[in-house]
Amino acid sequence: MSAHPQSVPPIRPQRTPDFLPIHFVVVGGAISGLSAAIALSRVGHNVTVLETMDAFHETPLGAGCRIPPNASKLFYRWGMQDRLRKASVRSQGIFFAQYDSGSVVGSHDWQEEVLEETGGDFLLMHYSDLRRILAESAAEHGATLRAGCQVISIEPDQERPYVTLATGEVVSGDVVIGADGCHVPPYHTRRIILEALGQEDRETPTGMQLFNVLLPESALNQLDDKELVRQLRQSGKVFTWFGPEHGALGFPVKEPTTGEPLFTLLVYAARVDKSITPGSAGREQLLESLNGCDPRLIQLAQHAQAIVCIPMVERPFLEDWAGSIYALGMAAGDGAVLGRLFSHLHRKDQIDAFLNAVHEIRAPRVERVLRAALGNIFAVSLPPGIAEAHDRALRERAEQGIKDLGTTNGGGMGTGQTSEAMMAAIERIFAYDPEDEADNWWVQWGLMQERASRTVVSDAVTVHVNEDLQEESD
Repeated sequence: MSAHPQSVPPIRPQRTPDFLPIHFVVVGGAISGLSAAIALSRVGHNVTVLETMDAFHETPLGAGCRIPPNASKLFYRWGMQDRLRKASVRSQGIFFAQYDSGSVVGSHDWQEEVLEETGGDFLLMHYSDLRRILAESAAEHGATLRAGCQVISIEPDQERPYVTLATGEVVSGDVVIGADGCHVPPYHTRRIILEALGQEDRETPTGMQLFNVLLPESALNQLDDKELVRQLRQSGKVFTWFGPEHGALGFPVKEPTTGEPLFTLLVYAARVDKSITPGSAGREQLLESLNGCDPRLIQLAQHAQAIVCIPMVERPFLEDWAGSIYALGMAAGDGAVLGRLFSHLHRKDQIDAFLNAVHEIRAPRVERVLRAALGNIFAVSLPPGIAEAHDRALRERAEQGIKDLGTTNGGGMGTGQTSEAMMAAIERIFAYDPEDEADNWWVQWGLMQERASRTVVSDAVTVHVNEDLQEESD
């Protein structure tokens, strides 16, 4: 992919008079890396993105994905609204069903006024299309995109950090951003930071795995339950199966090349085959994992055309980490914070303070999202079932919330009424704006640090001038 598509000239950012552009090297061209590249390029910095795959839209571990409003509003703000809407299905709501029987216990429709207030949409699309659109936007904003770059080492040099490629080429910058994930080895950034902190990079299997499955939309015709088929085909409805130790999601997406309708299943289940590594999996492995489930899930799985499996492991948290967790909204938000903070850069000695600020802003946000994702049915950034690996009590509370939804709405499919608790969850997760959070940090702390720094510099100059005058008088 070229850095600057011929049909779309690079977008020229508006700079403040004392703005200092620096060079960022981003290792990894997925959601977090490309979001950071867009956010930093659009404020005027020079960005080089190094991606291992031969093309930025290639993605071995992705199929269908969900883009919540807290992410889509950032992408809209950055100029991708038309392209995203063309490549996606706009979600209209969600159904909740029991994993074993398939009995629907509740539903909710996304309220237009709520989505308008958040500034985004809930979008369903193929992960390859999302990466393609983000890469196009990064190039249009002036970032240099380099595919097929095999990184073999990252040196966090204090003066000029650099990345060494398999070809022997050294790519240096003022800041290196690690966005190379933690699913597919060697994930250099994580390893280097853990070593610097004296932490061991342990992987503890949870005994669970996530399957991301694509099947033709026509497979829905094979289901005997016509009512379920009707519900699954409702525009943008996400169907969620929940249960102890298992979970699944089903929703429509579009094929990246033709735009033809597809259907995605996300299946979270016990890890039966211990030999599975992150990557493509067979249909028999998927079917073997579907124990005690709604028989209609098995019917759908039998038509799977593309299956990606990710064994779930627990890793030690990085206390000083400024990267991204798995949730798409968090990945985009981290890049947005970087761009907003570094829009105020006018001296290189501000770099460390801004990087520390990313962690200060991000840490409480991560905690809130993790807790909400474990205990609230509308924290849909994580697939169902992940809660079991962390906190069974919170998972049970989430399931009770779904049952209460069905009861509140009179059982069955419900009326889509939104409770106060649900509204609070939507406000916290969907309406969060990382760029606003970065602006708040700048007003509360950044300007204060700048005034203090300038006062020290001013005093130093005054002392220096006074000393010179004293020498001349002597």
